Amino acid sequence: MSIVRIALWGPLLVAATLAGAYIYMHDPFASDGTELLLVPLSEQDPDRDRFGDLHYRGGLDIPRMGQNIGGLSGLRWDSESGRLLAITDDARWVWITPDESDGRLIGLTNVESGPLLGVNGEVLTGKEQGDSESLTRSADGGWLVGFERDDRVLHYPTLAEPAWPARVNPASALGPFEENRGLETLAGDEGSLFACAERAPEEARTNCVWAKNGAELEPYALQTVPAVAWNGAVPTDADRTEEGSIFVLFRSYSPDQGNWVGISELRADGSRVDQLVLDPIHATVDNFEGIALREEQGRTFIYIVSDDNFSGSQRTLLMKFELGCD
Repeated sequence: MSIVRIALWGPLLVAATLAGAYIYMHDPFASDGTELLLVPLSEQDPDRDRFGDLHYRGGLDIPRMGQNIGGLSGLRWDSESGRLLAITDDARWVWITPDESDGRLIGLTNVESGPLLGVNGEVLTGKEQGDSESLTRSADGGWLVGFERDDRVLHYPTLAEPAWPARVNPASALGPFEENRGLETLAGDEGSLFACAERAPEEARTNCVWAKNGAELEPYALQTVPAVAWNGAVPTDADRTEEGSIFVLFRSYSPDQGNWVGISELRADGSRVDQLVLDPIHATVDNFEGIALREEQGRTFIYIVSDDNFSGSQRTLLMKFELGCD
């Protein structure tokens, strides 16, 4: 099999590679470089471009980029700038500018990163204070960032400024938490917030809360996608459509099976549709922990990103899908 490498400075090379099929082979030495690897939806069937109602629009294996890019645990599309915003589980923000051709993700044109600050302007360090796992837009146009371990939500007017405590606190409604199993998912804003812990619902406690139309946070028992429930799948991120549907990303893992991924849509009318299941036998998968929706000109795109935990045995994958296209 061949490795397709794409340098950030080489968009012409990207266009040339699109003339042929691309096949992924992981190169452990690429993780410290600045070159990208194109990845297919399925390594076993490189021509496959669809699972269920989701059409694959390209994917990338992202190396460190000279900025120690990794640990991506939350993702959002910013329509104003035309960029993706990710946060990492060591309290950093990462702006990602995708390079796309005819709706297909073919590379990145720019990556910027910087530290998240605390309420006193301090750089957040250490897992106890700096394990940022989720983000969503606040009602005033800023950002809400959810933290695990010291489970809390901070409000950022801009990501370059110090934070202040958010006026909503889903952690208080979801706790107590197991170690490293705290606040993992945020979607919506303060008036329509959806939040989940990294666990399945239990009889004595739920795993999610949901505030609708400005109401108070209410418990919400979120069952996982049935096809991935066998291995204790948990929600790892969610995003909200303009019409109020919530798309939830689930992940499960076992040493013998690897990672499984599921995406469910919780519709505003109360119905639910399981949109996607990716298994390690038939699809390219890793530790996916971020999902972002992009709605424009009547089309809905879904990006998912994986958390490599800064490990040489895992990857930072960014994959793009389109919902409901022919």
